[in-house]
Amino acid sequence: MELCALALPESDSGVPPDDFREAAQGAGALGLVGLIVGIGQLLASTERLTMRIVVGRALSSAGLGASSAAILVWIPGLPITAQFGIAALIASLGTSGLEKVMQRILKR
Repeated sequence: MELCALALPESDSGVPPDDFREAAQGAGALGLVGLIVGIGQLLASTERLTMRIVVGRALSSAGLGASSAAILVWIPGLPITAQFGIAALIASLGTSGLEKVMQRILKR
């Protein structure tokens, strides 16, 4: 049984094509927006901060921010500034906020 390895698309020169590189940079930028929002919320809170809480919140917020690129499925060509706003919104809602929003949408 063979295991499949994740293969990045390559051009003839062995370098990923520009559109793939552009998409990866965009996802990274959206993740950075989410990370900044998540860390900002932690710093503004009164809860006791531990390294575990900070790293966990940073990772989940960055992932949520990067996942906001999925909006391009519904609105192709959305300007990057609007994508940053959506990334910030999703990261500020956090996982529990998104869960509540999805429960309300799915109950309709």
